[in-house]
Amino acid sequence: MERNFIEKVPRYFEPYVNDCFHNSYGAVLQYMGLNPNIVLADYLSFMYDSENGNIGVNYFYRYSTTVEFKEEELNTSLEFAYVPATAVFNRESEDTENIRFPDRVNINMFINDDNDTAYLRLKKLIDSGKPVVAAVDLFHMSYHRAYHRDHGLHCVVITGYDEKEGCFELFDKFRLSSSDFEGKLPMAEVNEGRASDNPATWSEDMLKRPVRNLWIEICAHKDFRITDKKLINVLDESCKRLKGLKQVLGKDCGLKSLEAFTRDLLLKKEEELDAGQYNWFRYYLNINFKNIARNRKRFMAFVGEISSLLPEHIAADICGKLEDASKHWDIAASIALKIGIKKSPELIEDLVKQLCEIHELESCIASSLESCLRGKMPVEI
Repeated sequence: MERNFIEKVPRYFEPYVNDCFHNSYGAVLQYMGLNPNIVLADYLSFMYDSENGNIGVNYFYRYSTTVEFKEEELNTSLEFAYVPATAVFNRESEDTENIRFPDRVNINMFINDDNDTAYLRLKKLIDSGKPVVAAVDLFHMSYHRAYHRDHGLHCVVITGYDEKEGCFELFDKFRLSSSDFEGKLPMAEVNEGRASDNPATWSEDMLKRPVRNLWIEICAHKDFRITDKKLINVLDESCKRLKGLKQVLGKDCGLKSLEAFTRDLLLKKEEELDAGQYNWFRYYLNINFKNIARNRKRFMAFVGEISSLLPEHIAADICGKLEDASKHWDIAASIALKIGIKKSPELIEDLVKQLCEIHELESCIASSLESCLRGKMPVEI
């Protein structure tokens, strides 16, 4: 075919989604008739690595110079989805749906440095009626404010192509990054973004994160079902992680990790902080406290979706405390930003107060989860 377009792909956006991958996945899942609030619901937790200061929810947030994601970290968060390690696309995988686990939605990430191979695969997927989640460098996307100014890896959803006109049809509805576009763009422009070296313009060392034509194919087995047992297991796993009853990636997690993080922050108040440490507050903590706040909002949306399975008063209580915890994480983000900009270590005490409020709220959430799980635990097989 010279042209083909997929109609009625939902323009998915939720303000509590914290990255463009998740937002793009949501659009494709809705098109597949699946609920993103359930399929993409990640466990509730907190992680902290005292050796390097990294934090996270179910994996550590850190800057990467590659799009070759490892399977280990890709599968610590989700009950209903499985994400293999990024694979170099080849002919052997072309005619398969790459479903390794029939009881999960399989989210397969592919790269190929040959632009023609990547394009032919995209075209074949569109012809099969499958929207394509593709990574681009925003530096090359003329609709975005970053165009020819700033580099950055970003995901869009491609829904069609027209070879005669030389354009792709796509949309980008991740409004948290000032993205609100749907329409046609020249193929040359999009292909340039897909093949970009994506240098980090903020780095003196000009670190790069080559896009390598990264794209994502989402598929589900015909027998895939969302069961009550697995829904309840999201609560069970979250309860265990919050209460520190298990490790993730070999590290402690949950409320104990939050306590350790809070103690280490108090110690910084007595230190003479350098520029790098202030940047840690200004950029790293500010951004990732917001990410954690959105995790709490996503979990609140998940609890809302399954509220009929839970005692009404407990579901409402959990949602209320999640909303409050999310607000305190956002306040913590603002304080971290102020510490970094004003170079004011005395504000660390205000940050610690927010974290103590969060600890109390999330302790209550863990107790509520434990209460509603009594009598609803999935049967061990």
